[in-house]
Amino acid sequence: MKIGIIGGTFNPIHLAHLYIAYEAKCQLNLDKIIFIPTGSPPHKKDMEILEASLRYNMVYEAIKNYEDFEISDYEIEKKGLSYTFETLEHFKNDDNELYFITGADCLMDIEKWKYPEKIFKLCNFVVFNRAGYSKKNLRIQKEKIQQKFNTNITFLDIIDLEISSSIIRNRIKEGKRIDFFMPREVLEYIITNNLYNYCNKVMKN
Repeated sequence: MKIGIIGGTFNPIHLAHLYIAYEAKCQLNLDKIIFIPTGSPPHKKDMEILEASLRYNMVYEAIKNYEDFEISDYEIEKKGLSYTFETLEHFKNDDNELYFITGADCLMDIEKWKYPEKIFKLCNFVVFNRAGYSKKNLRIQKEKIQQKFNTNITFLDIIDLEISSSIIRNRIKEGKRIDFFMPREVLEYIITNNLYNYCNKVMKN
């Protein structure tokens, strides 16, 4: 079985996450995609992140109507910091082939991650572009990492939607609408639970 792995804080999840997952499933002919909300990400220790169960519930609401999309609470239930190589070890077995799907920023920083050599042995490393990263620089980094770790990195051919969780959180602070950027179910969950200090003012603007 070919399984796509998409991890992240999902703070909150938005349409770009779903689009990337769908394109990865189609382009790589994957059997399913597993979304894995992080528990305690080591690279975002100083960032204000919504409580894990709330982020998990938003991901669940976002993907529940998509065939072959699943969610795992592995990193949330795991004690301590969440490292990618440990997550991949958890899901890897003789019956599956893992495809770790991540952004251009992660490719540029992968040598700073814990045990990158284990990551490349456990999965097919799949990268999608993000605003602010030139294709030339990404190609140079791709070739460097492939040679250093004797691996092969796949680039996803996708449209850059330029939606981010930080943009959504900032728009809420500014009292601006966010319904353009996420599934209706996620927006309703945010409103019902008053997440990110969401208030009625946002919907009136």
